[in-house]
Amino acid sequence: MNKTLIALAITAVLPVAAQADATISGSVSVDVIAGGATSTTSALSIASSEVLANGMTATASMNVLTGASGVASLAGDFGTLTAGTIADDGAYDAGDVAGRYTTNDATEQGIHYSGSVADFTVAVQTSTASTQMSATYNLNGLSLGYATDTNGSASVAGAAYSFGDLSVTVGKASTDTQAVGSATYALTLDAIALSATASSDSSNSISATYSLDGISIVAEAAVSSAGVNSNTLTATYVAGALSLSADNSNTISAALDLGNADLSVERDLGVTTMTYSVAF
Repeated sequence: MNKTLIALAITAVLPVAAQADATISGSVSVDVIAGGATSTTSALSIASSEVLANGMTATASMNVLTGASGVASLAGDFGTLTAGTIADDGAYDAGDVAGRYTTNDATEQGIHYSGSVADFTVAVQTSTASTQMSATYNLNGLSLGYATDTNGSASVAGAAYSFGDLSVTVGKASTDTQAVGSATYALTLDAIALSATASSDSSNSISATYSLDGISIVAEAAVSSAGVNSNTLTATYVAGALSLSADNSNTISAALDLGNADLSVERDLGVTTMTYSVAF
């Protein structure tokens, strides 16, 4: 894919898109640790979107404070073309229908394209880290997917199918010694939601959630493919603008929604932190 031609194509629509109104938004957050330091973080961004005469939509946004996280996109019947800050594994993750790849939150500077024809979808991207391609096919609850990444010659293929409360997947990544299949059954009975998952790699999990009148209790037990056990229990209570939360790791928090501002207090591992955030 010729990056110069793509850049020129995006630039060609910018004079029209520039007529759109810009939206400025931001936030300031102050963390105060009891007996410790006080820190402040801030964000300021500007964004604009315009429907062009040809029916396509052009959008652009940038983090003003960093100046490095800008992104511009052009969307239409052909799909969506994005240039600037993109997800490091966006195209690759799109083809992993069986969930064999662990998504990361990293971003890179590059170009990403995705588009669909009937039930067939493709995604392609090139960035400073790698070049990725993926294809998926979806029909009547069945999903088939394949993705490849030049970084480490990685690839993943899989299938997923859902019917009623049961969903099954089978997939194999280049890091797997063999294909892994799993089945998940989810059921809701009034205020109780149950879910259980079993996989051929010996990992499994079961969870139960109780929700009623602002109270939510979630219990989960899981075993990883390496045989590591984990158990979690979380309780939350929401009443209007007030939220309370506690879990079995002795983390307790309280948050108050003040509209454009939020005030929260958290006690974790013996450290108490108060955070005040304002958004505009």
